[in-house]
Amino acid sequence: MTHDHCIIEWNDSAKQFHATGYRMPYVDDSRGAQQMFFHMSVIDPGKMVHPPHEHAGEEIMFILEGTGEVQIGETKRIVHPLTALFFPEHVMHGLLNVGTSPIRYLVARVPPSAVLGGGS
Repeated sequence: MTHDHCIIEWNDSAKQFHATGYRMPYVDDSRGAQQMFFHMSVIDPGKMVHPPHEHAGEEIMFILEGTGEVQIGETKRIVHPLTALFFPEHVMHGLLNVGTSPIRYLVARVPPSAVLGGGS
């Protein structure tokens, strides 16, 4: 069995545009992933993808470019490139681009099905 679907190169046509930038999916259930998702997001200056939220499963963001204001629980802090952000399960979190250029970051997340025991 070949695992060519496990090597995911950049593909402009795979970008998922939204009102504040775009998302580039790399690993999700369409690739057969059951225990984690991985994508890159880009947010335009002064924007956030959505208001702060919480969810089942842990999440990690890694800032590649740009400057953001992260909220984790009641804590708010300015973050810069090469910073990792860990969001524990069911803790309110969000990221606002406070810079003058797009913020680009990677996201690794455990999907709810894996948290509930539906994975593997």
